[in-house]
Amino acid sequence: MAAMQFGVKASEVFTPGAPINSRDLFAGRLSQINRVIQALTQPGRHPIVFGQRGVGKTSLANILKELLPEIMSVKASCDSSDTFKSIWNRLLQKTSVSFREKAFGFSREESEQKAGLASYLGKDNGASPSDVATVLEKVHTRAVFILDEFDRVTDDAAKTKMADLIKNVSDNLPKVTLVIVGVSASVADLVGKHPSIERNLVEIEIPVMPDKEIQEIVTRGCHHLGIKFSDEIPLEVARLAGGFPHYAHLLGLSMAKACDLRETDYVVIQLFNDLVCGLAVEDAIEHYRQSFSMATKTIQQSRYPKVLCACAYARHDENGVFRATDVVEAYNGWFGEDLTLQAVVPVLAEFANAERGPVLHKVPVRSRTHYRLCDPMMRPFLRIKARSLTE
Repeated sequence: MAAMQFGVKASEVFTPGAPINSRDLFAGRLSQINRVIQALTQPGRHPIVFGQRGVGKTSLANILKELLPEIMSVKASCDSSDTFKSIWNRLLQKTSVSFREKAFGFSREESEQKAGLASYLGKDNGASPSDVATVLEKVHTRAVFILDEFDRVTDDAAKTKMADLIKNVSDNLPKVTLVIVGVSASVADLVGKHPSIERNLVEIEIPVMPDKEIQEIVTRGCHHLGIKFSDEIPLEVARLAGGFPHYAHLLGLSMAKACDLRETDYVVIQLFNDLVCGLAVEDAIEHYRQSFSMATKTIQQSRYPKVLCACAYARHDENGVFRATDVVEAYNGWFGEDLTLQAVVPVLAEFANAERGPVLHKVPVRSRTHYRLCDPMMRPFLRIKARSLTE
């Protein structure tokens, strides 16, 4: 088998650095997709898609156009410099309307013309919700406008105007739907509290993926590439990914790279542990590699790297909170060593200090101190990293 057989194609199938843009490569989220589609069929109802970072919100937003070919769908990503007008200029620049215009002179013939909607907002500073609503009146077909990464908008006036626009559109433009997408723990955190539009919003939280859907990502991707694997591989990917599709794509891409390096198209658990996980750590988001390095840096060899990785395997509640005793149990079980609680507690305290990141938050529970990883996406990285520490 020739080396680099999977190369470029693998990077199109498994995309840890970019959201999915094709329905063929999109896996899972059927419940959330159905809720969005149902909302789009109800006049005056607007989906608010929210959840923590890395759970696939943008990928879901990207495939709406493919799922709804009969509806005009326009998407734009927001950033921290955006105002209400800049957001709508960006959306409307991608939108045009058709109209019929009489030919010049005395002819009765009419010609089909198109006009970009952004031009109707004008060049003056600012734009009101009623200005945008007036422009949207020119859209005579079913239309969906998707505002992705809305959490990055820092202009409070823009958020207030967007709420006012939702109210206006809900009351007057039944063919137009706004979909707002962003990182947030709640709708109120994303768009603010506006009692007048509560009945117009459809709250759709995107939780971490269930293991079955994580397995579907790697199984479907490998099928596209012609990569075969032993039965335990999808289970292992799900165990490591912790519900984050980013890591399923990272491990899938690393599987393809490992196959190229070993000139095989079959992944067994030994290849997965020996090579795939190492490649995934090398290609992981730089922020997590740096966070690990800063948190575990010591002058002499220490247990810090293993203790931090054990935090990722520690039993935790639905909020990710764990105890020092859970870390001890995970450490001894995973690394086969006998570490005491007295040795772990001061290390966890250091991980919660600013000098080491911090990577942990202290969580007071009654009279005791529990812990939680500052970034939930750090947990899968640590689980994968742990493989290289067992050699």
